[in-house]
Amino acid sequence: MKKLLHQVTMIAIILMAMLFFTACVNSDEEMTIQNSDEQLTIEDFLNDFDYMMQTMEDTFPYFGVAERRLGVDIRALGRETRAMIENYPYSLESLANDLGISLEDMPELDEHIFWSIIYHEFFSHFNQFAHTFALHFGTYNYYKPNYITPLSHYYTPNNNHAYSNPVSQRFYQEQKDLFNTLFEEKGVLLQFIFRDEPPFQLPDSIVETEIIEEDRIAYLKVSTFSNFNLTIYNNLRKFYSDIQNYEHLIIDIRDNLGGSTDLWRMLIMKPLWSDKNNMPDMPLYAFYRGSKLGKSLAEENIKIESQYSRYMPETDNLLKVSEIIESNNLPHINEEDVQDLAYGVKFNTSISNIEWRHMNQVKVQNISDYPFDGEIWLLTNGNNLSAASLFARHAKEMGFATLVGEQTGGAYSTYAVHFTLPNTGIILRWDIDYLTDSYGRALNEFPTTPHHFNRPGMDALETVLQLIEEGSF
Repeated sequence: MKKLLHQVTMIAIILMAMLFFTACVNSDEEMTIQNSDEQLTIEDFLNDFDYMMQTMEDTFPYFGVAERRLGVDIRALGRETRAMIENYPYSLESLANDLGISLEDMPELDEHIFWSIIYHEFFSHFNQFAHTFALHFGTYNYYKPNYITPLSHYYTPNNNHAYSNPVSQRFYQEQKDLFNTLFEEKGVLLQFIFRDEPPFQLPDSIVETEIIEEDRIAYLKVSTFSNFNLTIYNNLRKFYSDIQNYEHLIIDIRDNLGGSTDLWRMLIMKPLWSDKNNMPDMPLYAFYRGSKLGKSLAEENIKIESQYSRYMPETDNLLKVSEIIESNNLPHINEEDVQDLAYGVKFNTSISNIEWRHMNQVKVQNISDYPFDGEIWLLTNGNNLSAASLFARHAKEMGFATLVGEQTGGAYSTYAVHFTLPNTGIILRWDIDYLTDSYGRALNEFPTTPHHFNRPGMDALETVLQLIEEGSF
């Protein structure tokens, strides 16, 4: 009997302990929710900004290039922007006055004003350079499905956290609601917070084809390297088959801001490449900052790349910068930039890397090979960024096409990483790899120039048609 009473007593104690623990957990959850709804302070915003600047110091390799190419001293700009946050609303009083908003009517500093300051007053000075920007609700909702889906090749624990943590989710939903409300009101606060920034959206037509001259000149326009679908695969397959005996193919990527490198490698270069026995490499070198975070992300980068077909790392592990420079001829690498870099890897980028399993991994349909023996022309301009700028670089260096138009924009990279500000949940994005050509020149400092610039009074298409008629190829 005593033994039974003892067992009952112990069970009761355990149940009481479990109830107490559950109550504590629920209390903590409620406290977390309550805290998440509390108004952030100026110290919270400054802490987020300091976190942003320190993370750039740890991972962003382009401070020197930004100053030389764009005239932007990022560290000095950071100090100025921090002072703007500290001195708000007076720091934006001039903008408010221009919009007819009095000092008394300026909104209080909150997450959305903070976002506006770092978006417009900081990142706008080097917008899209090396993929540097703070996401708004449009880009957040566009990127999110790919970055939180475990089977997606964009999925990493870092990306998943950025897009699925509750602080970021709440911020971007609130920002979307705020934008829609201000847009309906047609008031000046829309301009004050969002300026002229429109919601993100893809072009209506991703791929367009045209026959300029029957049996002679074909035209393919690709507006983005994103969201290719079965209809596009089928259209490209039929188009390539129809034009195989044409003399000229014009590929127009002007104003293409990028997307997936896999798409142009697998669906344009691979099927159209004329000499399957000669697929040259265009070696690229990626260098990284030496911080603990910088090294960790660099190791993640080469692990991801080795699983797919884009760029194959020559080694399984990072090498010290000194080792790479000693074993490779990189005469034009910037010595000042190298001082901030610790590790690196050499990538093989040949189209011959692509295998069917790689296409299957990234859910790209194999549209077979349609070798094009005629002349391929590629139209470029300054709005070519990211995957589009890399396409132009590869097309020129590998001899795939003759480039016509303007110098490309940039944002050459193998790995753009997302970072989340802890208090506001704002997501930032920038490249962590200092990418160079086989001579050590930073691609983001020396963008790709065309073989033929636009002729006076002509755009790129008019210029290439003139070149064709003159036989200048």
